[in-house]
Amino acid sequence: MKIVDKEYIQIAKLAALSAGKYLVENFGNKHLPKFKSANDVGLSVDIESEKIILNIIQQKYPKHNFYLEELGKIENGSQFTWFIDPLDGTNNYFAGISYFSISIALLHNNEIIIGIIYNPISNQLFEATKNGGAFLNGNKIFSSQNTQMEKSVCSFIQGHTVANIPVLEKQAEKIKANLAQKFRRIISTWSPAMDWALLAFGGIDCLISFESELEDMYAGILIALESGIEITNFDGNKFQIGDTKITATNNYLKINVLKLLT
Repeated sequence: MKIVDKEYIQIAKLAALSAGKYLVENFGNKHLPKFKSANDVGLSVDIESEKIILNIIQQKYPKHNFYLEELGKIENGSQFTWFIDPLDGTNNYFAGISYFSISIALLHNNEIIIGIIYNPISNQLFEATKNGGAFLNGNKIFSSQNTQMEKSVCSFIQGHTVANIPVLEKQAEKIKANLAQKFRRIISTWSPAMDWALLAFGGIDCLISFESELEDMYAGILIALESGIEITNFDGNKFQIGDTKITATNNYLKINVLKLLT
């Protein structure tokens, strides 16, 4: 079992905490929105948060690749790529809702090896390293062991482009209707990274990602996996980088959830 260099996670945590301090200082202010699409808003704080994170990580690892939510890609031909979402839940932040986070993941080739999700308002720092377990503020966490779907909560994450593609929108609505008949509650929070983190923590029992931007979720995917969550595509096969329709839940609920996704 390969041990992941602890320095990676320490640098990622420093970057997340530094950007989080900036986001807290500016939270609650009026912000001028720039709409990326009809469903997605951007703010200047996204860009500034990303610059803080990039500066800290790039100083230590200047030859790594970077996949940046706001500034684009930096390709250096490295086997290591950092995926950075400096403000996951921008719509919440803009509205004054404190459910948002910073998400940082590091991939070695196509393997996620570290993940950080940080909500600076609640001071919740979720972290994981490959084969090293999942933690919240230094304490190990485990996923829900709920066996009853009717007592469970499911997060449904839908990609921004689905609404523009009628066949996908129809499929998404059918799945949500199926889920709503079986689960205690279906939630859509506008902050996928935090949903992944709470899935790992056991506050959420199931997560469905439908044609969403998985680059933003790599950190959450690793944290969930390390907490005991099983992640598959809609066919029930083990999750692979590039899958666009995935389900994440514990082993008790997995089979029954997959039946609702057709």
